[in-house]
Amino acid sequence: MKTWTTQAERRLVEYLDGRATREGFAGDEAEEFKADLRCHIHEEAEREPGDSLGLMALEGILQRLDGGYRPAKEARALPTSKWAGFKRFFNWTFGVVFPLGVTVFEIGSGFCGGVFFDPVPTIWHVLLLALVPFGNAYLLIKAGQRAASWVGALTGSVLVISVFYALLFLPLLPASVIALIAFGMGLLSLTPLLAALVSWRLSRHITADHEKGFRQARKISLILTTLVLVLLEGPGLWTRLNVDLAIGKEPSQKAIDRLRAFHSESTLLKTCYEGNRGTQMATDISGWMMQGWRIPVMMFGGANPQPHDSELARELFFRVTGKGFNTVRPPKSALRDGGRGRGDMEQLQFDDYVGSDQVAVRLKNLDLAESRLDGHFDAASQLGYAEWTMVFANGDPRAREARCQVRLPRDGRVSRLTLWVNGEPREAAFSTVAKVKAAYQEVAVRQSRDPVLVTMCGPDTVMVQCFPVPGNGRMKIRLGITAPLTDSGRWELPKIVEQNFGLQSGLEHSVWLQGDQPFLLEGGMGAPRSNMDGPGQSLSVSLPGTREDEKTMAVRFDGLESPAGEVWCEDPFAKPEERVLTRKPMAGVRKNFGPPVIVVDGSAGLKEAKDWILAGLKSEYADGACTLILADDQARRIELQGLADYRFSGGRDNEAALREAVELAARNEPSSPILWIHGPQAVKLSRPEALLQRMERGSRRPMIMEIEAKSGPNRLAEQIYRSGSLLRGPTLIDPAKDFPAFLKSFKSGEVSMTQWEWSRSAGPEGLTGRKVWDQLARFWAASLPEDKDGIKARYQLVTPTSGAVVLETAEQYQKAGLEPVNPDSVPSIPNIPEPSTWLLIITGSTVALLRRRRVC
Repeated sequence: MKTWTTQAERRLVEYLDGRATREGFAGDEAEEFKADLRCHIHEEAEREPGDSLGLMALEGILQRLDGGYRPAKEARALPTSKWAGFKRFFNWTFGVVFPLGVTVFEIGSGFCGGVFFDPVPTIWHVLLLALVPFGNAYLLIKAGQRAASWVGALTGSVLVISVFYALLFLPLLPASVIALIAFGMGLLSLTPLLAALVSWRLSRHITADHEKGFRQARKISLILTTLVLVLLEGPGLWTRLNVDLAIGKEPSQKAIDRLRAFHSESTLLKTCYEGNRGTQMATDISGWMMQGWRIPVMMFGGANPQPHDSELARELFFRVTGKGFNTVRPPKSALRDGGRGRGDMEQLQFDDYVGSDQVAVRLKNLDLAESRLDGHFDAASQLGYAEWTMVFANGDPRAREARCQVRLPRDGRVSRLTLWVNGEPREAAFSTVAKVKAAYQEVAVRQSRDPVLVTMCGPDTVMVQCFPVPGNGRMKIRLGITAPLTDSGRWELPKIVEQNFGLQSGLEHSVWLQGDQPFLLEGGMGAPRSNMDGPGQSLSVSLPGTREDEKTMAVRFDGLESPAGEVWCEDPFAKPEERVLTRKPMAGVRKNFGPPVIVVDGSAGLKEAKDWILAGLKSEYADGACTLILADDQARRIELQGLADYRFSGGRDNEAALREAVELAARNEPSSPILWIHGPQAVKLSRPEALLQRMERGSRRPMIMEIEAKSGPNRLAEQIYRSGSLLRGPTLIDPAKDFPAFLKSFKSGEVSMTQWEWSRSAGPEGLTGRKVWDQLARFWAASLPEDKDGIKARYQLVTPTSGAVVLETAEQYQKAGLEPVNPDSVPSIPNIPEPSTWLLIITGSTVALLRRRRVC
């Protein structure tokens, strides 16, 4: 027999009494049950080692029997005192009512998001924050009662969330206390701190049925809720931290590489709209944690927050993502996107770029609401003219400037500009760039009247500026575009490559095209073909709202005479003795001397183009008869296999690679052409002057043929296109076919080009060519290498040296020294009678003949 200790005997009695009660026995049955159970426990005790049995050994036996059940302790109610009523009021008010009310108020008004930071940017934040008042309410209702184990998970989650938001609002504590004392305000920002206090106090007074399970559930909940918060805010914090390193006083390339590997694009986009020239001063939770908290602390002697340069942030956005920041919708709260919310402070958006040469920030409430394109193509002159009518809608009460870059057809020029003022169309004045810009600045920026300005900003690219688009109103403009068909019979449709406005929901571009020969529309929509329309052909389609990354679309004529035959027109802008302008074809061949130097942009925009680029290069230059340079932030010479293994990412600066290509091309004997295959170059990353120096100095002027693999703005091309060395490459409607075909011309060493012989006379006597429309005269003026005596403005063309502006009144034109063009001299879409018109003509002629016969 083992000797039992006193503690073991007491514990056994306590256990037997509790076990009989649990099993529902009483009286003799209880005594009999306890006696049997005691015998069983003594038998188990005899098997234990040693001569005596202590409390720990007994607990082990009981644990094996039924988990060592102990009678539950009485639940501890919240301490009661004379302050019990006040404490109950405090707990319900600041633990339930205020947190719930503040959450609902912030969702509806966005007050904190407009002043400091947005505490509820997503639905997940709302759900987490709502857990605090509802969790506290449950704990208050169950106060003084035993709690189940799952309540441990609830207390853990409520505690973590309330403490997290309390820490976020901690920097506002001094200002909130002062505001509360002085003005009776400040409870909104104090509520998270008070709610955290209530949550912590309630969690201390919860008694569980199973202490171990309760504690374990609370521990797991603490960890999981913390992980949820890390998943929600971690990417933003990671992005903010590396942004500060990448654009700080000592920029870090490693930080850029880390962002390329992983980043939050929404957070990165927000940094583009904050700072010294930003339009949104409020920030997100990660921004508040990194920098924003310093603002209220600064009021009490804290250090000033580090200034944020939004221009550098926009450059970084491109370097990390390969996209221009204004190609993405401006940041909005996911909960209030498109709704009222956020209040005036968040919606307040300043546009510091009115009248500037930059498209800059995307404005939230400015949209392209309507769009139509009407075009006519003449096979004899192989020229096309189109009019693009755009209507901008401003949903903001403040006037806005609509700005965009429009890519024109190859060698195209704007030849007409119209603005509707009070419902009446007003034509533009054409003059030097300096004059039209000065007039626009005076009338639009200073007087806030109704002008529109068009200037050339890059190769076949114009900048369109309209101000003001009236608050809650509309503005309607029209661009007339003159351009030749290419040697392959194509005429590219103009498109927007960068804009500061959005596209209204459901926007469609209404396109109507006509010509005197059959044609089709390439690049999408199933390549629809034209149909007979009177004596000509026409095509009508509706295209979905255009995005910057969509493929190029072009009108294509098959079977055109190549080169075009002799044609002439009456030039309305020439002197009487030179009134007739004649164009004759003159076949020419341009030598491309050495094997090409090919520069490939390493940006993410070329990821989808990688296959056809490799296929084209392998088909023509698998023998290595070209020099291949990869623009990977720096210039890097590679082989085709290296290009195949390369992972395109981020946005890469191509200036260094182009500079090395120019040096290589000049050293070759004979000199080599440069093929630049690129995506968007959306920000001013490069040192263009260094590149221009190498292009302008020396006895050999390089030829750079730029091939756009993905559409978008190109700041580098804007800087160097005036040098005359930058030429547009082929139109890639089907890159897999068009790119190899283009490379063959370089492989052969020669490029055939049609050249023109121009002549003038007073009349058409003796001319053998065909008379065509006066767009031929505009094409002649646009092709002149120099702009002597302002001739290009006289021919109503927007070129690198001339621009167009529409003003509202005659006094404004007179003050600016400008004269609007005569409405009778502007180009227009020629009328081809519709089938119904021809039917009437035929019917009328038949009736007249019948009448004549009857009379006879």
